[in-house]
Amino acid sequence: MKKVIISGIILLAIAGNASAQFVGDGASSPKPTTAPTVLTGTLKFGAALPIAEFKTTPSRTANPQYASGVMGAKTGLFVEAGMGMSLTNPDKPVGFYYYPVLASYWRTSLDWSQLGGFFSDKAIYTKPVNILDIAQRYGIVVNPVKDFSVALYYRPGMIIPFKFEIVHESVPNGESFLFTGELATGDNVPVFMMSHTAGLEIRYNIAYLSLERYSARPTFDVQYKDMDVNPVMVVNQTSQVKIPVKLLLLSLGVNF
Repeated sequence: MKKVIISGIILLAIAGNASAQFVGDGASSPKPTTAPTVLTGTLKFGAALPIAEFKTTPSRTANPQYASGVMGAKTGLFVEAGMGMSLTNPDKPVGFYYYPVLASYWRTSLDWSQLGGFFSDKAIYTKPVNILDIAQRYGIVVNPVKDFSVALYYRPGMIIPFKFEIVHESVPNGESFLFTGELATGDNVPVFMMSHTAGLEIRYNIAYLSLERYSARPTFDVQYKDMDVNPVMVVNQTSQVKIPVKLLLLSLGVNF
């Protein structure tokens, strides 16, 4: 019996020693690479291209069309700056795309010159349609080869719209025109106005090209007045309305 007990103790000691050697050998093998969290800055400039109804010049009628997004907007500018986070394991070709803090600004001029008359005078377009966005980007990034990546993302944003205005006054000609809108106020106005953007980014090293489809429905207090004697036109109305905005944003940027 004693021999059995002693033999068992020896076998346990040998097994424990072998286990320790195995664990030690395992510890000496390379560990899987983990991705450190890296913060990067980003800056990009580009063009804001109106699409759909937003680029369509409205008709001069007694029933203004701005509530359906018909604004006669032309190509403008877009700029964005912010901070990104690299969370992707460098050994994996697919990762999470994340920019937690972004501030952007875009502006598009209004131009109804194809209506002729005083609408051909650029001086009457005193304030463009312009919006400030505070946003984030979430998505998936694919890294097929070193220093090259493609990302698809969604970009929600909180928007702050600024005043826009077209104004013309000519007493001798019996003309008075005003189309203006500014950030709406009141109990029925949403506390947070949102934008929604789907984007594609193609990046090489620190430079990238992005294409985004942007949409928003900012709420404005609008005044529209069109009074003329030739032809006779009498419109004078105020309203609180959400104006649909649709843009393509094409831009070049850098990460640093």
